[in-house]
Amino acid sequence: MPVRSSRRRWAKAVLAAILIASVASVAWSFYIGWSLTHLPRAKMPTNPRYWGMSYRTIRFPSAQDHLRLHGWWIPAPHATMTVIFSHGFGSNRADIGVPGLLMMRAVHLWGANVLTFDYRAEGRSPGKLVSVGEFEVRDLLGAAAYTRDHLAPGKPVAVVGYSMGAAVALLAGERDSRIAAVVADSPFAALTPYLAQNLPLWTGLPAVPFNWLLIHVASPWLGINPGSVNPLAGVGRFGRRPVLLIAGKSDKTIPYRNSVQIYTALRRTDPAARLWLVRGAHHVEAFQLRPLAYLDRLYRTLHQVDPKLRQVPSYGL
Repeated sequence: MPVRSSRRRWAKAVLAAILIASVASVAWSFYIGWSLTHLPRAKMPTNPRYWGMSYRTIRFPSAQDHLRLHGWWIPAPHATMTVIFSHGFGSNRADIGVPGLLMMRAVHLWGANVLTFDYRAEGRSPGKLVSVGEFEVRDLLGAAAYTRDHLAPGKPVAVVGYSMGAAVALLAGERDSRIAAVVADSPFAALTPYLAQNLPLWTGLPAVPFNWLLIHVASPWLGINPGSVNPLAGVGRFGRRPVLLIAGKSDKTIPYRNSVQIYTALRRTDPAARLWLVRGAHHVEAFQLRPLAYLDRLYRTLHQVDPKLRQVPSYGL
């Protein structure tokens, strides 16, 4: 009898420990999920004027839910196209780490208008939830529509995106055939498989059980659906538009195989698609390692949309 009683006590203790560990894991997953989607606002210590560009601050509506987003409109004299810049996760319209404003200056010197803006819940745009693409695509579609309707009517629009912003650029291009070209630097191919393989890089937690909890329990609780963020699934809709994919071969944040997957799918229907893999480059680091080659590929992609763009010497930046 004492042996049975001891076994029962031991079994109850084990069950209690499992229950406590399960509850703690779920609670911690909710906390981590909340932290990853409710980010501190990145600082914006510069603006286009410091880079020799006149600009004005604008506000425009996101598509569908009509959030009033904040951006910079940088018009170029006699411009015949507009390039929208799409920033990365945890950044803002200046995208300092890329460095975004240097890219914008290059595009501006080539003779294109530039629009750069803060995605929802980042920079100075309203919102609290960063959905890593699901809702941000509405923001980019709103930016493209506002550009065509109000800022530069009748002129083609291209998008240059980085990291999360690159994936969003591809999603927007799939949904809006009037986006004339996309340059996607370091995109993920599909969010759910990307998270399943790489979440520990962001959370510092073991993959089991936290990956499953974050993707399938915490995400619905937060009101987001990672499965809907899948650039790879829709690239067949690009047709024959120019798409340039860029990735660093040493990128551990979003491994370059994501860009290879997208390119492989694109090439089935889009002969204008190009892929550039940069040896030794980490995440969105291709420009830092190969600046002249980067600008040359960017120019050639945009020049397919607007042959009137003029290439200027790199020292002009």
